Amino acid sequence: MFFKLLKLMNWFTAQCRQQFYNLAFGTKFRYFGKGCSVDIGGQVKIGNNVYIGDYVSLIVEKGAVLEIADNSFIGENCYIKCFGGKVVIGKDVSINSKSYINGCGGVTIGDNTRIGTQSIMIASNHKFGEPDLLVKDAITKLGVSLGENIWLGARVTILDGVTIPSNSVIGACSLVAKPLDDAGVYVGSPVKKIKDL
Repeated sequence: MFFKLLKLMNWFTAQCRQQFYNLAFGTKFRYFGKGCSVDIGGQVKIGNNVYIGDYVSLIVEKGAVLEIADNSFIGENCYIKCFGGKVVIGKDVSINSKSYINGCGGVTIGDNTRIGTQSIMIASNHKFGEPDLLVKDAITKLGVSLGENIWLGARVTILDGVTIPSNSVIGACSLVAKPLDDAGVYVGSPVKKIKDL
């Protein structure tokens, strides 16, 4: 009896949390997880049937923009921070657990893209080599752009200035440091194309 009551209380708490966020964002979530950190100072637009897993952090500073389209999935313990940029997540995108997105220079993720667990996207970088500039002050913000229908394996790292064409596959544990010209299967650190698609 005790465990049935506990289960009912957990269900009720989850329903209240979801309804609160439905009202706050003016949408209808599929699920809004427990322990999430939501810090909104900028613009947020979230579509319907979006899944936000447990312990996700969504940080949108003043002047920044976060858009998540319909039917997208953000897995548990993901961290998405706009850093003043614009982060656009398309329809039917899945970003699996413990992934990190730094949107400083802007991040666009096309529809139907799959991002494996513990992947990292960093849309800014530090310049170095100029004696008059401190590394902390010399920052590039070129952005990251992923086309549609892309599959990133687990632990893929994507750096500032990268574009990945639609219908591409990036193998697990790969590093993408430069824009990719053609759709294909890429693996390695740094990535090399091993197959045309």
